[in-house]
Amino acid sequence: MEPRIAELIAALCDKGVLMDQLQGLLREEQECMISLDMARMEENQQDIAAGMQRMARLSTRCQEMIATIGTELGIPGNKTLTPIIEKLAEPEKLALKDAQQSIVSNAQAFNGALALHQRLIEDSLNLVGRSVNFFNRLFNPGNTYGMAGALVNGRGSSGFVSKEI
Repeated sequence: MEPRIAELIAALCDKGVLMDQLQGLLREEQECMISLDMARMEENQQDIAAGMQRMARLSTRCQEMIATIGTELGIPGNKTLTPIIEKLAEPEKLALKDAQQSIVSNAQAFNGALALHQRLIEDSLNLVGRSVNFFNRLFNPGNTYGMAGALVNGRGSSGFVSKEI
């Protein structure tokens, strides 16, 4: 197998492994949200950020390799695997096609996990917002009429301190 193709396949496999790891980190972050473990959640968020940076570097590297291999095969300006796969010999074609299918299925699963995670965060933030509004209304009544019919202003409002209400 040509070294550039083997290197591209290895990079695609690394990307798939990283997507699996990031899915695990997302599940762990969801558990932290549910258990209200803010310290572990902070560490987890740092791991996710590092993983996403690594994913960006891997993606850039794969794109560069695809462009280089495409140029070598007579497909200048190529940005996808499919034209490359069509130009390769049978053993390389099968290996790269398998890597492509694997990365597509990993990407679909990762996108599903991200969508679920996004909904969980949005729902959590909506709940926190409703709770803050409830406490603001409870402890900080709005303008009302006081004694002798004069308008009395409400007090201050609640806020967040160190990720807590």
